[in-house]
Amino acid sequence: MSKIKCIDVSEHQGVIDWAKVKASGVDYAILRAGFGRTAVNQTDKTFERNYENAKKAGVKLGVYWYSYAESTQDAKREAEACLEVLKGKTLELPVFFDLEESFQIAYGKSMLTNMAKMFCETIRAGGYTPGVYANLTWFTDYLDYNSLKRAYPIWLAQYHTEAQLDCDIWQYSSKGTVPGISGNVDMNIIYNAKLFENEGETMANFEVAGVQALLRQAYAQGIVKTFVKPVDNKLGKLTKAAILEAKEYLGLKNPDTSVDLKFIADLEHAVNVMRVAKENALKEKAVGDINGDGKVNVKDVSALQKKLAGKE
Repeated sequence: MSKIKCIDVSEHQGVIDWAKVKASGVDYAILRAGFGRTAVNQTDKTFERNYENAKKAGVKLGVYWYSYAESTQDAKREAEACLEVLKGKTLELPVFFDLEESFQIAYGKSMLTNMAKMFCETIRAGGYTPGVYANLTWFTDYLDYNSLKRAYPIWLAQYHTEAQLDCDIWQYSSKGTVPGISGNVDMNIIYNAKLFENEGETMANFEVAGVQALLRQAYAQGIVKTFVKPVDNKLGKLTKAAILEAKEYLGLKNPDTSVDLKFIADLEHAVNVMRVAKENALKEKAVGDINGDGKVNVKDVSALQKKLAGKE
């Protein structure tokens, strides 16, 4: 079992000298991206700076999102807010759902577990690996640990001599000291090296069928010209051609058929933007179509005059 040092930080640690952190032997860190249901005012104040400077120093990253969710829909909105903050960013460790607010306990184990699953699946759909963070009491009393463990990486908070629950990452102290950070910092051990052994995945390691499904959506929205046949999970000529067309549309400079998480996230965003634009255009076109024939012309003027005259 690997034992890799990792820290987690937020705005509470203030300004961090990431070069010193890296030089001290810390190769991995988990940053708080934010909290709650909106990215507008609830992004961690130091996240952008920490992300940029940690990356420059060569520290590999994951993030966590602190939850105040009261329902599965709240959890979904929290995941969407997190994805908004993460847009365009690459991570080596998962995106963790941080559950620890005492008021949430009243919602019960089933609801809390479903909230965690909703957050995680929304994050997964956004192109990132999701995980769940909680302390020992939460995992044993308030969450369906076994169900979550089968589906997602587990980050356990337990300040003890050893982790008393099977986990992928163990947060064992909140009073660590690390060069480059003023004051105390949370200390963790990564037990599961598989969390980051597939860094820099390309198409060969992705579920090709999922990419093909996305390319079919891109075709439907006019983003690519090549129609990818019903998904067959094979990287054939049509799939490769559609990938190249999508990259050209997105303005990407690497003219190859490799696929990474950023490409998937950017293409999903482009598909959604185009879909919304078309829906809005249809709504605008419908304005003035009085007689309902799908066209706005002189016939609608006549129909409007009849309506006003009370003849219809």
